[in-house]
Amino acid sequence: MGNFIGGIIGLALGAIVLANVYMATVIGTNTSTWSTSEVALWGVMGLVGIIGLLYGALNLFGIL
Repeated sequence: MGNFIGGIIGLALGAIVLANVYMATVIGTNTSTWSTSEVALWGVMGLVGIIGLLYGALNLFGIL
């Protein structure tokens, strides 16, 4: 039971960091001088962070 509660706390902290730090950095980066391919790859970074958080949640509940 302790691992489950620890996992829930970890997911909550991960969601807070993802929303307040990671996404703010990804969205707020000045990409005006970047090429189109660099901007597209940088845009995928937000999706990768969300998928990582979702994977952690599914793994915690034993779905994966």
